[in-house]
Amino acid sequence: MNLSVLKFTRRHCIRIFAAAIAAGLSSFADSASADGRLAWTAAPSGGRDRRYRAHAQILVLSVPLVRWPNVGGGSSAWREAQAPDSGSLRLLEFAGFSTPARAGGLNRLGFIRELSRTAPDAPLESLYFGLMTASPEETAEEARKALNPTAKEVTYTAIDGRLAPGEVDTVVAHFSAPAAWSMGNRTELLEDSRRALSSVSPRPPDFSVPKAPLRPFLQTLADGLRSTTPQDAQFTYAGRLYDLSLQRSEDSKATSNFRSRGLLSANARAVRVGGRLRRISGGKETNFRVWIEDGAAEPLPLRIEYQARSYLRLIFEAEG
Repeated sequence: MNLSVLKFTRRHCIRIFAAAIAAGLSSFADSASADGRLAWTAAPSGGRDRRYRAHAQILVLSVPLVRWPNVGGGSSAWREAQAPDSGSLRLLEFAGFSTPARAGGLNRLGFIRELSRTAPDAPLESLYFGLMTASPEETAEEARKALNPTAKEVTYTAIDGRLAPGEVDTVVAHFSAPAAWSMGNRTELLEDSRRALSSVSPRPPDFSVPKAPLRPFLQTLADGLRSTTPQDAQFTYAGRLYDLSLQRSEDSKATSNFRSRGLLSANARAVRVGGRLRRISGGKETNFRVWIEDGAAEPLPLRIEYQARSYLRLIFEAEG
């Protein structure tokens, strides 16, 4: 199994896998900005949360050969509120983690959190923060050798970003932490990430920044999931620009399954959304699928499928 068993993107796409709950991020919040810029302290509370069980499938010629159930878990959150300027605030999170005893000894965690603000006749502003363990394996053989690791430390990548009209600010830092650390050490990991981020210079974007505001990945995906028509949009992450395309289709089989598990009411329907993303400056296309409740105001996924490698598919199933 690959070190990236619980990583939601491949190297040249969005590295969005996660493992901290929203409360674990509160200590990372910035102070309110004196110049009126968006700050983490503005993040709304309440909203919806969902927990997941993570599974893996080993593929041969795109056919599942080995199924590896319950290799970890995850969570998502969607919170919205009115802003003081009569606009709106939206906080989105996706998180995940591995369970070493069920994942070949691999102890992987990370998270991403995004906060966006809109106001009538005003531009969009977004903050995002991510933390994830590094997973350098590119082949099945490298992945096999990564099982049952003996290293005392692992490498983490932290990303801090801000987006505003004509602005794309990004800081990316790497640091090491004890291999045995897990969710229970999120406070220490956040402190280490702060120190690492403060010691490096901002990363310039690899594209020409437009005057119109750009959005990060989760915010772009959220708007696409709410739409009833096919969507094509651009987003930025870690100073890079991406294309995202979404196509919707009904799924009666999934609807019956989710109803039987108590995840949908008797009158609700599930919709399958096929996603495709690609780095504009070049790179392989990445495909994923999510299932959501049709017409939901806050469509947190009921199921997520992502093929992280040609031989590896990751699946997140919502818990009842």
